[in-house]
Amino acid sequence: EFELANFLYTHEQMSGGHIDMLLGIWAAMLVADGTEPPFNSHRDLYSTIDSTPHADCPWENFSLQYDGPKPEHDVPSWMTSRYYMWFHNPWMLVKNILSNPGFNNEFDCAPLQEHDISSNHHFQNFMSSNWCWKQADIIAEDPNTHGSMFVPVILGSDKTMVSVATGNNEYWPLYLSIGNIHNNVRRAHRDGLVLLGFLVIPKSKCKAHAVGCHNLHK
Repeated sequence: EFELANFLYTHEQMSGGHIDMLLGIWAAMLVADGTEPPFNSHRDLYSTIDSTPHADCPWENFSLQYDGPKPEHDVPSWMTSRYYMWFHNPWMLVKNILSNPGFNNEFDCAPLQEHDISSNHHFQNFMSSNWCWKQADIIAEDPNTHGSMFVPVILGSDKTMVSVATGNNEYWPLYLSIGNIHNNVRRAHRDGLVLLGFLVIPKSKCKAHAVGCHNLHK
């Protein structure tokens, strides 16, 4: 079941309608044997995926809905719709990155500064930045933090169209990494850059002159 779900959802990114068609054909071929396909519909497949634990960091969600003033007529759909945000627990994601043995020798436990013989400051990885050095000084002013490790959290996002299992809704994927791992690890996507969640993009049909409505929506 895992291999089939992974193939349809991840590799082929097959739409729900096409998955139902494939499973229907599959079921018809198995009638004579009295057996059934591993999934009875695309919803059954999605439910199986959602219930699969992933590195002790399952998907969670919360919903948002606009509750401010609305116009008397032609209320925009985004003002009445409910939007769901899906995410992983960021604390668990950071813990998984920190415990990954594959980052050995490519990980900085503390800020550092490198200078050549001409006293030129050499910048390379995130922890070699002046900002990290200054943050460590600020954190060290609190005696309760002595012995702790500074772990900067880096977040990033880009706009993309997610068409699998979402009805062609637009989402902003939100990614997470930490500053302790070296840049080459993060660029290579060796589990140093992980998906934190999906931020749904509300649909708006605000007219060009409705500046207030447009700004409120943004």
